[in-house]
Amino acid sequence: MAFARRTTPPAVCLSHARAALAALVLGFGGLAPLEAALAAAPAKAAAKPVASDSQQKPVTNIAVVDVQFLLEKCSAMQSMKRQDSEQTQKFQAEQSQQEQFLRQAEKELASQRTKLGQEDFDAKRKDFEQQVAEVQRRLQERKRQLDNAFAAASAQLRDNMVRVVGEVARENGFTLVIPRSNIIYMADDALDITNTVLSRLNATLPQITVNVPN
Repeated sequence: MAFARRTTPPAVCLSHARAALAALVLGFGGLAPLEAALAAAPAKAAAKPVASDSQQKPVTNIAVVDVQFLLEKCSAMQSMKRQDSEQTQKFQAEQSQQEQFLRQAEKELASQRTKLGQEDFDAKRKDFEQQVAEVQRRLQERKRQLDNAFAAASAQLRDNMVRVVGEVARENGFTLVIPRSNIIYMADDALDITNTVLSRLNATLPQITVNVPN
């Protein structure tokens, strides 16, 4: 933010500040990164003792689950998406308000350029630059809080989904569950437990509250 120090009136400019503020558009918008992380998360399995050579190896019964379908259709993810949209709108409104505040402060500073001595003007310019830095800091902190809140909600959904998959698998005698995205061919659709998992997940976790600090 360069200001002429002697004869030429300064071009007080917020271009770099606006660019920095614009870069703070919510990184969690649309929840796409969280959905991708959930879909890629490996399932947790309880450790089992290693069988000795004399023991007969258990038969592996494989089930399939469509993780992407679960994330698209489960009511918990739908509730997260609604909250994501609400928080995005609030954040963008706050960002716009702060930009307007800085724009007005910039105009006031420019109008005083020819009225103040160099020392007084430099002091006011420093105050303005500190205001810009403070606005950026507050918005960055708010974005960090939002990112952390949605990451925690995402982890809650992932843990519950893995838990329900494990329950359904055990109840039906399956010893291994793999994501449908890794399947090239499956002869028996009865091996797909997605709908059963979805019904139980919706029943046990109908929604997730994203705990965003005020």
